[in-house]
Amino acid sequence: MELLLLRHGTAEEAGPNTGFRDEPRELTDDGRRRMREAAAGMSALGLAPEVVLTSPLARCLQTAEIVCDALGGDPTPDERLRPGMSLDDLSEAVGEIEQAAQVMVCGHEPSMSLVTADLIGGGDVEFKKGGLAVLALVSVRHNGATLLGLYPPRALRRLGR
Repeated sequence: MELLLLRHGTAEEAGPNTGFRDEPRELTDDGRRRMREAAAGMSALGLAPEVVLTSPLARCLQTAEIVCDALGGDPTPDERLRPGMSLDDLSEAVGEIEQAAQVMVCGHEPSMSLVTADLIGGGDVEFKKGGLAVLALVSVRHNGATLLGLYPPRALRRLGR
């Protein structure tokens, strides 16, 4: 299975519009535009996830919807993918999926960097907002995957032109 790990796009800051809460933060207009461009880059790479799991927080759900508009499918919110997601949480969520060639998970930092590093056996991995990692997954455990590509959002946007 290929596992696609995507960090949500640029979101508004927690403030009066969000009641100073993290959960309702939405993508900014620029964040939406950039994610549409990045999704076009994902399409140019030939990515076609059969399943798209996402944190239920607004910014992740909106990111996953934009990507699904470009690549097909519908996002499925999963409580285990909230901020603070662990490798065990990811393992439970992905472990419920049977026979998918490609699965995308949209989540948050620092979880995305930490689980990617765990999956590939260590190292420093940095996810900018809208960044994507593509992994060949054998097992959702420490050293259970090979990193096939790490795409910063700027590279995805360029690919989509």
